[in-house]
Amino acid sequence: LCTPLKIDWTFYCHKCDGMASLRTCPHGKEDRVLLSGTALRKGLSEGSPIPDHFGRDEVLEILRAYYAGLDEKVEIKLHGAATGN
Repeated sequence: LCTPLKIDWTFYCHKCDGMASLRTCPHGKEDRVLLSGTALRKGLSEGSPIPDHFGRDEVLEILRAYYAGLDEKVEIKLHGAATGN
């Protein structure tokens, strides 16, 4: 019927200067930025700096304004790969 695609985690690699996976990038964990929507929402809601290459500056500016304007902060818990471990 259908053959499942075995897709590895992807990330931005500072040394490769682009998107990569564990199969395509030989660099270490310290050079990687995991792209996690959960981590992004957590950082925005806490006012934390967002890593380079995580999004376009103009989009991040809009999202920062949105999260800063919330009356009630939302608790966001990281799980699995979103923790960076």
